[in-house]
Amino acid sequence: MEEVEARTGQRHPAHPLELLRILAVALQFLTRLPVPAIPVGDGDLRRATAAFPLVGVLVGGIALAVWAAMEPLLGALPAATAAVAAAVAVTGAFHEDGLADTFDGLWGGWDPVGRVEIMRDSRIGTYGACALVLSMVGRVGLLAGLGLPGAARALVVGHTISRAAIMVQIHLLPPISDRGSGAQVASPLGVTGTGVVAATVLAVCVPLLGWWTPAVLLAALVVTLGLRRAARRRIGGLTGDILGATQQLALLACLATVVAIDRADAW
Repeated sequence: MEEVEARTGQRHPAHPLELLRILAVALQFLTRLPVPAIPVGDGDLRRATAAFPLVGVLVGGIALAVWAAMEPLLGALPAATAAVAAAVAVTGAFHEDGLADTFDGLWGGWDPVGRVEIMRDSRIGTYGACALVLSMVGRVGLLAGLGLPGAARALVVGHTISRAAIMVQIHLLPPISDRGSGAQVASPLGVTGTGVVAATVLAVCVPLLGWWTPAVLLAALVVTLGLRRAARRRIGGLTGDILGATQQLALLACLATVVAIDRADAW
């Protein structure tokens, strides 16, 4: 998504096949979808972050397809449950794990070092369990009140914007460690990568949301900034779990905003 660094250290424009390879790296990292095994070199994962919103389009599209197939047969609540479950299955609960670890760590420790150690612990605690339950119930409850047009807006837009929010968080917070997934993607994107992220978000949001695009983007930004503040104060920076929590909270904010607009019949 950005220029490719040659072994000589010079930078050359990315070849179309290289762009596809980088997209495959993003899919390999964020999902459990069957993609060819791609060798990941130095800097590949950082460049692949520009494709995260594109992965969100795919995940949201899969969830929407499940919703559309289930709703006529079983009704809105089972369809919403199935759509949420499909997104979790496609991503391997990757971001949900980050949400649980973030809440356990940020609110379960006494000092920054202890909080980070809790976040690295594979076991789930009370704060993490509560965050997961509330997140899942919230998503199902919000989607259950929507018709097909609303579900399309909520799922596709939500999954796209929430993965773009990861890029915002990377720009706002320094990594607290040089290891882990947070460190691998922590370098901010250059102009080209940032342009790809912005173009993807606008290409998805403007046709689906129209004039309401800024409102939904603002909702995602508010929760991203709120989590940034909490992470900076309680652990001093960024981890991979913080990025996962960013995606989850931004997704909930997008869904809630779309539902509010839908209930006001303001499209």
